[in-house]
Amino acid sequence: AASSKQQAASSKQQATTMIQRLRTLLLLGAVVVIDGQRQLRHGRGPTNPVWNHLLDVNSPEQDRRDATPLFWHIHKAGGTTLHDYFGTCLNLTIAAEVGIKGHETDKQLSQVLFDGRSYINVDTTTDEGIQHAYHLGFQNVRHVAEVVISPLVLPTAAHLFSDGNKAMMFALMRHPVDRTISLFYYLQGATWEPTYTDKWASMTLLDYIKSDFVESNWVTRFLVGKPEGFIDEHDLEEAKAILRDKCWIGLQRRMDESLQRFGQLFGWDHHPKWAQCIADFGKKRSNKNLNKTPVDHDSDEWQLLSEINHLDLKLFAYALKLYNDQGSQFFPLWQAPDASS
Repeated sequence: AASSKQQAASSKQQATTMIQRLRTLLLLGAVVVIDGQRQLRHGRGPTNPVWNHLLDVNSPEQDRRDATPLFWHIHKAGGTTLHDYFGTCLNLTIAAEVGIKGHETDKQLSQVLFDGRSYINVDTTTDEGIQHAYHLGFQNVRHVAEVVISPLVLPTAAHLFSDGNKAMMFALMRHPVDRTISLFYYLQGATWEPTYTDKWASMTLLDYIKSDFVESNWVTRFLVGKPEGFIDEHDLEEAKAILRDKCWIGLQRRMDESLQRFGQLFGWDHHPKWAQCIADFGKKRSNKNLNKTPVDHDSDEWQLLSEINHLDLKLFAYALKLYNDQGSQFFPLWQAPDASS
């Protein structure tokens, strides 16, 4: 009898979990009902209605200037350097993970100072933090932050912006294999990270690649809202459409040029310290790996990572094309030679 009760309780819990997940997918627009059957959405454009909370790249300039900059922080692609630049040089008020420190129980939004930088008292880098910011009413106050930073771009767009209070997304991209290698060497010594484990310290890169810790198509997954499970070419096409329609592309290997583009896009190039900020930018790279070992492109490690991240490789190639196209159309003054070369 006890066993039957346990099985019944387990089945009930599984059903509850499935219902909660379905509700989440329906909320995010990842599921539609076709011929009476619930199906995951796929399509040639950004099918998820949450993306309507972000401006299209081709929106009028006045609309772009009225939107809040949303920096999609892809780890180990130069984002920490840009974060430091926003706060230290441009003195922007930032919504990221820093402002929540010491303010976890605040009942209303406020501007706080941390190490001389201005932040909003929220954390936009975790699901829990985004929900907390939502309950504080972040989405109801236009321009409460001058720039929002998050690796979780889909939940951020869903909960912290709306059709009437839009964001404009921009990102720094990096070659997926090179980024994953850099992430591994960073994690080996990042004892301050909440996800740190002693196992990383003794791992070789090959050990890491063969472990459950290695990332697989992270960029594609986080664009389409599938951090786990199966993804395929349909998801890749969805991710391409999102980048094409909703994201201003920067490149980690062209940081200075990318920053010039972002400065023009968001009006930061009118800041009185802009010229000095640009001059100092390349000298102050943050969170840089000092112990990274070069990996040959013909090595087993590189080839295995290429296979694991095959969708992200295709997406990165497409991002390079978008970078060139955006340069020709919007930034002729900052158009360098073809980024794909």
